[in-house]
Formats: sequence, C-alpha cells, structure tokens
Amino acid sequence: MNQDIANLLKAALECSIFIEPTDPGLTYQEILEVGQRAGYQPGEVSDAASAVLTAGERTKSNKFITDRMTRQTWAIYFKEEPDYRNFAAFDFVVSQLNERVRSDGMRNAQVDRKIVIERAIASGLSQNDVEAAITYQVLADQLIEKDGVLRFTHNSGVRQLPSETLEQLSRSHRAAMRKDARARAYPIAKDIIERRSDGRPQHVEPLDAFAEQLDKLKYGAFRIWWKQTVGELRRGDPNSSPVAVCVLSAALVEGALTFVVQHARNLNLGVFKSKDFDGAPRSWKIDDLVSSAASGSDTAILDIPTKNRAEILIKTRQRIHAGRMLSDFPNGVPDLRPEEARDAKITTDLVVRRVLDWLEKFPPA
Repeated sequence: MNQDIANLLKAALECSIFIEPTDPGLTYQEILEVGQRAGYQPGEVSDAASAVLTAGERTKSNKFITDRMTRQTWAIYFKEEPDYRNFAAFDFVVSQLNERVRSDGMRNAQVDRKIVIERAIASGLSQNDVEAAITYQVLADQLIEKDGVLRFTHNSGVRQLPSETLEQLSRSHRAAMRKDARARAYPIAKDIIERRSDGRPQHVEPLDAFAEQLDKLKYGAFRIWWKQTVGELRRGDPNSSPVAVCVLSAALVEGALTFVVQHARNLNLGVFKSKDFDGAPRSWKIDDLVSSAASGSDTAILDIPTKNRAEILIKTRQRIHAGRMLSDFPNGVPDLRPEEARDAKITTDLVVRRVLDWLEKFPPA
C-alpha cells in the first residue's frame, strides 16, 4: 500500500467535516475519486482505500469517516498549515457548555445544538464554522451528542478553551505542522461534495458522469452496460491488451453518440439529421455517428480536433474485422502500440466530455 495515498484519503475524510459538517464523510466511490483526481492509478487507490476503510467507521448517513484512533488525536490542538479550524467557533461551543457546568453542575450540563448555532450566528460567527466545530469535537470524543443535545464527555467540569490549549502547545511547538496531504485533499473533496447538490454531474470523470445522463435520456436500462464497459476499459492494460482497450474505447464513443441521437432529433437540431438515422439503431455506423456529431454548426457536439481523434480511433478499432483488415492492409496489419491504446482512452474521455457539455447546452426535458 502506498502510504502517501492513504494519508491523502484520510485527509479528505477529515476535510469533509469542514466542507459539510452536518453530513461528514465520503462514499466509497467518492474516496476512489479523490485518489484518482490526485493523479494516482485506480489499482493503487483501491488498495489504499481498503486499508484506510478497514479501520474507518460509518456515519449515520452510511458514509465513511476517519478511524477512531486518528480522531482522538484531534483533541490535541497543535498549530497546523493549512488549518480549517476556526478557533473562535471552537471556543464558543466550549464556552456555552462551560456556562451550563457552572450553572447546572457537570452531571447536568447540556445544551441544544440548534441553540448553540443560533447564538453563534447572532454573535457574528459563520454557521458552517460552528457546525464544523461541533462535529469535529464530537468525532474527537470531546463532546457527546444525543438527540440534538450536546454535553461534555466523561461528565468533565469546566474546560480550557481550545484556543488556550493551542497557545500553550505553541510555546513548545512554535512552527506550524505542515499538512501537505490536507492541502492536496481539500479542494478535491470540496468539489466532490459540492457536486452532490449544485446541479453539476456528481462525477467529474466524464465516463462516470455520462451514466447519470442515461436516465434523463430515457436509456436508464443501459446504465449497467455502460458501467460494465467503463469498468473493463479501466481495468484494461494498454501494454498487454492494446486491442481490447481500443475496442472498448470505441464502443463507449459509439454508445455515447448513439444514446443522444433521438434527443437531438426530437429537438430538431442540426446534428443527426441525416437519413442514415431514420432506420433502426442497429443500422447506424460509428463513422456516420462521428461525422454527423460534428455537423450542425452551433448545435454540433464534436469540434474538428475531437472528430479527427475519433476517426483515428475508428480506424484502429477496425482491426476486429478481418474483412476490413484484408481490404485496408492486404500485406498484413501493423502492430498496435501501447501508446495508441493510451491515446484511445484519452479520445474516449474527450468525446464523452463533449457530449456532456452539449447536453448541458441542450438538456433533456
């Protein structure tokens, strides 16, 4: 297991608290996306995720969160860089419970979370920062939350404010602890979490995002086919299986264009108006799909560079047809190089991304 990847994934789980404090954590697919968007390969990300999540726990909404042992170290407030903790918010939460301890005694001291939030907002603090301060301390076993009511753990008495603890520890550890994994993870985790509700596709990867569009295009029954093909493509090795990689890449290009033909024709757009698409889909050819997808002026799906790449992919894919090879290469077909297979994957991403951009411009009803 690559420890750097594991640290990145754990940092992303921690960052989720500050991004979405009322529903912290990440799903398994989101965790894998963090690693892949950071530049790691799917296999090594999966291995690291398995190790991280074996010790991790689940939230009430069934998302993964950092393991308990790691969370307990959060109660030690060292200076860190970058740092997403708002210590004014941390202090406010602790001070609210300190007041209840003085008034009601440590066994009876408790306060409603919603009331703490409202008081914090009235004092000028950000709701998100206060929610994060509460969630962070609950997960660090500094607070207990039950039925929306907060109390200190272990019936402890008046507590030192977190900022005071930070100041004391800073005297012996003056330099801030550099958190490089956190710095890398935060923007990725933030984008992934925001995609849950801001109207963008939940997956930044075009092949994953397109699966979400199939329901809108009324082809939801083909989600399994699409995901299986995508999965096999990703597992394919350009070095050992270049033909398989190219064939699967072309299948996804053909599929993405096929699934939007009827939508384009229903909207009477310039693309796919050819009589080639009057008949049953089984008669459609990938060459015609690519060519027509680049027509239609301002309603075109593909630009010329992407069209040219797709056409190269089509030519490479034809080696699965013995008859076509006999015609095109009577003296024998040249070897397929690994770099051509890698380029096929890139072409597939580009084409599907173009289709997604086009669907944003001309969305299904």
